[in-house]
Amino acid sequence: MKKKRKKFHPVKKTLALIGTLIVSLFLLVIITGSIIAAALTVYIMQFASDADLIDITNVEMDYTTFIYAPKDDGTFEEIKTISRNADRIPIEIEQIPQHVQDAFVYIEDERFYEHDGVDWKRTFGAFMNEFLSIWGSRQGGSTITQQLVKNVTGDDDTQWDRKVREIFRASKLEEYYLKPDILEAYLNFIGFGGATAGIQAASLKYFDKDVWELDIAEAAALAAIPKNPNVNNPYALSYDSDGNLKYDDDGNPINVGLENNRERQILVLDAMLRNNAISEEDYDAAVAKKMVFAPQYKQSADGTTGVQSWFVDEAIRDVTLDLAALYGVSFDEASDMLYNGGYEIQTTVDLEMQKQLEAEFADYTNFSENVLNDPPQASFICMDYSGNIKAVVGGIGQKSGDNIFNRATRALRSPGSCIKPITSYGYGIENNLITWSTVFVNKPLKQLMNEQGEMVDWPRNYNTIYYDEAGYFTFQALQRSLNTVAAALVDMETPASVFDFLQGRFHITSLSPFDADLAPMSVGSLTNGITLEELVAAYQPFGNQGFYYEPTTYTKVLDSEGRIILEHKYIQFQALQKDSAFIMNKLMRTVTEGPNGTGRAAKLPTTPVAAKTGTSQDWHDLTFVACTPDYVSGVWYGYDVPSEVKTGTYYSSAQVWANVFGEIAEAGEHKEFPPCSTVEEVYYCARTGLRASATCPTGDVGYYKQGQGTGMALCHGVHPAPEA
Repeated sequence: MKKKRKKFHPVKKTLALIGTLIVSLFLLVIITGSIIAAALTVYIMQFASDADLIDITNVEMDYTTFIYAPKDDGTFEEIKTISRNADRIPIEIEQIPQHVQDAFVYIEDERFYEHDGVDWKRTFGAFMNEFLSIWGSRQGGSTITQQLVKNVTGDDDTQWDRKVREIFRASKLEEYYLKPDILEAYLNFIGFGGATAGIQAASLKYFDKDVWELDIAEAAALAAIPKNPNVNNPYALSYDSDGNLKYDDDGNPINVGLENNRERQILVLDAMLRNNAISEEDYDAAVAKKMVFAPQYKQSADGTTGVQSWFVDEAIRDVTLDLAALYGVSFDEASDMLYNGGYEIQTTVDLEMQKQLEAEFADYTNFSENVLNDPPQASFICMDYSGNIKAVVGGIGQKSGDNIFNRATRALRSPGSCIKPITSYGYGIENNLITWSTVFVNKPLKQLMNEQGEMVDWPRNYNTIYYDEAGYFTFQALQRSLNTVAAALVDMETPASVFDFLQGRFHITSLSPFDADLAPMSVGSLTNGITLEELVAAYQPFGNQGFYYEPTTYTKVLDSEGRIILEHKYIQFQALQKDSAFIMNKLMRTVTEGPNGTGRAAKLPTTPVAAKTGTSQDWHDLTFVACTPDYVSGVWYGYDVPSEVKTGTYYSSAQVWANVFGEIAEAGEHKEFPPCSTVEEVYYCARTGLRASATCPTGDVGYYKQGQGTGMALCHGVHPAPEA
C-alpha cells in the first residue's frame, strides 16, 4: 500500500524557518561576541602588561627658586622667588593639616581611601552620562590617582584608549604606593591659576601664609580652585568671547573669581560635612567667615612690587652664568635650570642700602638742578672689601622690567682719569719709581695730528689749556688730574709693563692688546672700555691694605635637596704691597680734600674719602670711584649713545656720588682706614719736594715708604716753588 506524503502546514513551516534563523543568529552572536571578547581581553591585557609604574618619588617637577638676603644675626630672609614654568614649592604630607587634605579629597575623590586607584561607580556614572546626559553636563570620572597619572605622564589624549591606559596605570600605582604618598604628590603637582602650582605656593599666593597655617574656610577656598583654575581663583577677571578684558562702569576690570571661588568653596564644605570630615559647628563657622585674600601684587622684602630690584637682576645673571659653566650648558639652558630647579640663592645684598639707592636714582634732582628733555643715564655699584656687592643700580628713574640691561655691570665705557690710580700712579708707587713729592713738569708729551690735519699738543689737561714749565709734585698732579703727568709716567714705565700690571694685578678682563699703549694706559682711552663693576673692584686694594677680592653677588647656591652646588671662594689676592696701598690711599684723599682736588664735591663731614674722578674724551663719560673705610663704590654718568654731558647743566660725577651715597657713607660709627706701620710721615720742602730742613721757609707732611722719606736728600736753601 502506498504511503501518503506528510504535508506541512505553511504557518508551521514558516515558524520553523524563523526559529532556525534565530538560533543561527544567536549562535553567530555568541561566537562573534566570544571572538570579540577574546580579542578585547587580549587587547586590554596588553594594556595591563604594558602599564608602566610611575615613580612619584622622583617626579620631574618645576620648583620655585628662592633668593635670600643676609640679616645681621647671620640668618637669611627671603627677598624674591622666581619661576618660569611653574611657581611650585615642595612640601611633605606631614606638613599639610588633615582638614586641608580632606578639603581636596572630598571635593575631588570622595572614595579616595576606599578604591584601588579607580572609582568604578564614578567611572560608570560618567560613562552613562556621556550617552544619557543624566546630570546635564559632562562628569569627571577620574580619581585623584588617575589625575596624578595624567599630570605626571602628560598623557592627555582624548581617545578612549588613553582612559584605559590611565586606569591600569592608576591601579598599578596604588599597588606600590600608600595613599598618603599619592596624595602628597597630587597636592604638590596640581595647578592653582597662572604659574602657581602645588598647595604651598598657592597658600602663600592667595593667603600669604604657609599651608600649615590654613583654617578650614581657607582650605576649602584653595580646594575650590583646581577644577578650573583660571576661573575659580579669587583674582580671576572677566573676558568677552574675543578674549578682551571686561570693565565695569567705573573703568575697573570685572572680577569674577571671588564669586566663582565662593560658590565652589561652599560645595567643598558641603562635601567635607557630608563625609564627616568637619562638624556642623566647623561648617557654620567656615561658611560665615569673611574671606580675606592676600594682595595680588605684594611688596617684596627688597622694596619692589612686581618689578624686581637691580640687585636681584644681577644675582640671577651671575648664578646663571656660573651654572652654565658648572654643567657645560648654554646660558638659556642654565636659566631654565635656575628658574625651575627649586634652588636657594644666598646673596650679599644690603637691603636697606639697595632700597635707599634705588630711591635716590628715582629722584632726578640728584643729577641736575633742572632736568632737561634728554637727561643722561647713570649707574652705581657698592661692595665691601671682601668683594661682596652690597647694592647696584643700573639706571636713572623707575626700573622698567626684570632682567634688563644693567649699566653698572654690563656697559663697557671709558674710565677716563679713573684709570690713573691703577696704572700710572699705582705702578710708579708700587715699583718705587715715584714718591709723594716727586716733581713733574706740566707739559705735553708730544704732538699729534687731529682729524682736521692740524698738529696739536698731546695730552691736554681738561682743567687748563696753558702748559708751563712749573713743577708739580706727585700728589698735586693726581689731585689736579693732570693728563700730562700721567702720560709722562706711563712713557717712563713703558705702556706694556703698565698694561701687564693693570691686567694681572687688578683683574680687568675687557682689555685689548691694542690697549698696551700710551693713551689707553694714561688717560683711559681703552679699545673696549671697562665695566663700572670691574673698575670699582680694582679700587679695593686702596682701602684694604693692598688686597683684592673677586666681586660677587652671592655666597652659596643650594639645590632643592639642600646640597651646595655653587659656593663663592673668597680668595685674597695681594694686588699691591700694604705700604704702596696706604700711600695711594693718602694720595687719593687729596682729590677730595685738597684745595685743587677734582673731587672736592664728594668730601664728607666725618668720613674720609679716597677717590678719583674720570672724564672721557669729549665729556662722553663722567666717572667717580671712591674708597671709604667700609665700602668701595662708584658712579658712572653719561648717555647710552655716547654724547657730550653738559657739565654746566648736570652735576659732576663727584657731586652725584655725594648726593646718592653720601648719607649712606656717613651712617654708623666713624671709622678710619687701616694704618700701615711701614709708612713714614716726613716733612718735605714745599718748594723742592726734598726733606725739609731748618732753612726751608715752608713744609708739609708727606707719606713715604720706610727709608724713602728719611733717606731723601735734605733741602738746603730756597728754590723756585712748585705751583700749589
